[in-house]
This record gives sequence, structure tokens and C-alpha cells, in this order.
Amino acid sequence: MPGRADRVICTMINEHLVAETPAFSAEPTESCHGGKGELSAAALVAAPPEEVFAFLADLENHWALADRFIEVLELSGTPGARDGGRVRMHGPLGLGRTARTRVEAAHPTHLMIGAAEMGRRSRACVSWTLTPSGRGTSVRLTATLDQAGLLDRFLLLLGGRWWMRRRFVAVVRNLADRFGSASSPTGERRH
Repeated sequence: MPGRADRVICTMINEHLVAETPAFSAEPTESCHGGKGELSAAALVAAPPEEVFAFLADLENHWALADRFIEVLELSGTPGARDGGRVRMHGPLGLGRTARTRVEAAHPTHLMIGAAEMGRRSRACVSWTLTPSGRGTSVRLTATLDQAGLLDRFLLLLGGRWWMRRRFVAVVRNLADRFGSASSPTGERRH
């Protein structure tokens, strides 16, 4: 019988990260796919896309998705209309990075696109893509590194990719658990 972890599909594409990509590569109607260093995780959520989108669109709910390694420090904007914030990632060996985040575009029921900036030189496009599925909603969380400073490139080479992949898997798993699961779909992990 498949376990909870079997609901999560995790992929990583294009292992080589290069800082020469555009500052923001996503058009308002497309998610963050195809850039350098793409990282994603997906899960089947037992709820319709409208319900999942409403949950994700309220950034106050992102506190519930973070695991012990990710701390939501603050949210910007007025309650009920949050548009970004600051997130602290606590890595191994006491390493940590703080990211400033903001929502760049939202298309109700199927797509949310944002940006995360770490320091002055590192930037990633982050997207949530929701697709109706017979058993609920297929949810994919994707980040594409658009630009990386020297420190972040070094951290990624020292295992940061692996660590971030695990955080993404935990976040989509927490989202799936939040809505329960109609069944346990199989998942695979691809590199």
C-alpha cells in the first residue's frame, strides 16, 4: 500500500546553474518552467482547484505549509490581501538565508507566480500551478533560479539543491495533508 510520501513527485531539471538568465523569466500567464536550475515538487490534493487556490492566495495560510526549516517572518500588505513577505530558511550546520517574497501575478483557480530575492544578487521565480484531476487537484510548486550571487551558488553546490528539493516536497505534502487525501496516488522521483 502506498504511503504518504508516495503522493509526492519531485523533479529537478538542468543541474547547472548560471546567473545570466533574465531577472524575471515568467510571463504573467505562464509558470516558472524551463529556466536554469528548475526545482519542483507536485502532489495530488483532494479538493477542487478553486478551494486550493483560495487557500494559497491567502498568504496567511502559508504559515501552515512551512516545515520546521522554513519560518515565515512577516507578511506585507493588508490582512486578506497580502502580497509578499520575508521567509527565513534554516539550513544544515546553522546556515540560513532570508528571502523577500512577493506575488507577481495570480490567475484564479490555476496559477500563482511570485519572486523570491535573497540578498542583492539572487533571485528566483516561484509558481504554484493547479490542474484539475479526477480525484481533486494536481498541485505543482516550481522555482527557477533566475540569478544567483556567489554565496548562493556556493551553497547550492554544497547540497542546497538537495535541501531545497526536500523543503518543496514537505510543503506540497503539507498542502495535500491539509485537505486530506481521497486516495494515495503513486508518485515517482526523477532527477
